[in-house]
This record gives sequence, C-alpha cells and structure tokens, in this order.
Amino acid sequence: MSADLSAPPTHPDSPAPRRITFVKVLLTIVVLGLLAMWVYAFGFASKKAAYRVDDAAWRERAQQVCLTYQAQRLELVDTSQGYIAEPTREQMIEHADLVDAATDILERQLADVTSMQPASERDQSLVSDYTGYWTTVLADRRAYTARLRNYQLEPYLETAIEGNPVTNLLTDFSVVNQITACTPPNELGGE
Repeated sequence: MSADLSAPPTHPDSPAPRRITFVKVLLTIVVLGLLAMWVYAFGFASKKAAYRVDDAAWRERAQQVCLTYQAQRLELVDTSQGYIAEPTREQMIEHADLVDAATDILERQLADVTSMQPASERDQSLVSDYTGYWTTVLADRRAYTARLRNYQLEPYLETAIEGNPVTNLLTDFSVVNQITACTPPNELGGE
C-alpha cells in the first residue's frame, strides 16, 4: 500500500480548502476601482461647471446688457390676435417682420455682450463657444422667416448640436453664469 504524499491528509469533517478564483480577484479589482473613482469625484475633482466663466465682471455686464435688450424685445410683443391656426399670406409676412425685428435686437445684444472679452483664455474660449451657439440660433431664426416670406407655413426648426437643440446649450450657459436675461427667448417674437 502506497501513500500519496503530495496531498495533505484530510479529515472527513474538515472544510475543503478555499481557492481564490479569477472571478473573485477581478471583482475585487473592479470594486476597488469604483471606490477610488468615487473618492476622487467627491474629494479631489474640480467642482467648477464646464460652462462657468470665472470673470465675474464679464458676467455682471452681460446680464445688464441682456436686460436692456430684453426690454426692447418685450416692446415688440403683440398677442392681440392670439394664435392663428391658418394665417393669411399677409399675416405670415407680418409675423416674419416681427421675428426679424426681434432677431435684429438679439444680434445687437450678442455684439454688445461679446464686445468686451473676459481676461483669461479659458473664459474667452467659453465666450467664443457662446457666440457660435448664438450665431447658429440667429441663422435658424433667419431661415424660418425666409420660409415664411415664401409662404411656407412650417414650424421653427432648430439646429441640434451633439443631439441637443442649440438653445439648450445657451440656456445651460446662461443659467450657470447667472446671466438668465441672455437666455434665448421662448417665442420667436418678443418673449
């Protein structure tokens, strides 16, 4: 009778030896990685918003400029006719004129807001993005009025940037920078 010396003797009542499996090691690594990510996110990552302009003077000036132009746009509002489901050609041209007048005000607003640039390169880059988004909105508005002037009764179409309407990006920028008067108007005319 020969004894197997390679395996340790086992007693029938003793538990089987534990083996560390590949899956357990992998799960431990994943859990530790997630824990490290959350520690970094809550403890060390920058809390600054992506669109936040650091230059407080620029933000304050932009809000004041936009409040002035917002008041001018509100003077254009005329809801006396209410919603017109099937406008005449004359009403379409009248509406195009109103939208163009409001768009002219928005163009002057943009020029005035961006005439003074913030100090840092990062802030200037953010304002450049803001300018680009506004330029897109203005072009969308002009395309809409061109369709109205051609008697094409179609809804206002807004450019999507990375799957989002461009006004969403401008709204986010305006809210984060506390320049809510610079948010694109809800309506094409005044407000």
